Amino acid sequence: MKNFIFISLSLVVLTSLLFSHSVKCNIIEGGVGVEVSYEDVDNTPISYAEVKIYSPDGEEFQQGLTDKYGRFLFYPDKKGSWKLEINDGMGHGVVKEINISEERKVIQKDVKELNLFQQLIVGISIIWGLTGIIFYILAKKKYCK
Repeated sequence: MKNFIFISLSLVVLTSLLFSHSVKCNIIEGGVGVEVSYEDVDNTPISYAEVKIYSPDGEEFQQGLTDKYGRFLFYPDKKGSWKLEINDGMGHGVVKEINISEERKVIQKDVKELNLFQQLIVGISIIWGLTGIIFYILAKKKYCK
């Protein structure tokens, strides 16, 4: 009877040791996610683009790829200004700074990005202005001789 109890307890202990090398998965909340897409009619996601994350110290913190839908998630370990570099490998990319608070939440800045129509107006205005300056200089050279 003593041998039976000893063997039973030994099996329980050995079984727990055998399962001690398993893998567990925890859900972590509070990560920061980005989603990147091309500025076309369909807002096509930039799938499998290279992403590099730099900590506020300037050191590379993490690197990886966006998913099929152009999304990438990371979990910052300190507050400050984090830099993200996203590159699709075909000459398109974006560099974005994200400010993280002490509670590891994103601090939004009130910086508005220009929409496509506004970008078009700004571009035409710059070209128009530079053209005017060039013609002014050429006309001044021609009539001042």
